[in-house]
Amino acid sequence: MLELKKGRASDVVVGQLLRYMGYVKEELAEEGQHVKGIIIAMEDDPRIRRALAVVPDIDFYRYQISFKLKRV
Repeated sequence: MLELKKGRASDVVVGQLLRYMGYVKEELAEEGQHVKGIIIAMEDDPRIRRALAVVPDIDFYRYQISFKLKRV
């Protein structure tokens, strides 16, 4: 499961992703299949770091955006 946030991710996102993962595990995954979650956001905060510290099946990545304008 992948959850992409356009800005800052808070600890609420962890619960949201866990619900999605639970659905996938119960309804879509095959017997014995492992469900893993990923949160991608531009920023995080201490609350989400604490929540993720006890949830081993969810990884967190921060993204950066950079672009360059070229006159054509």
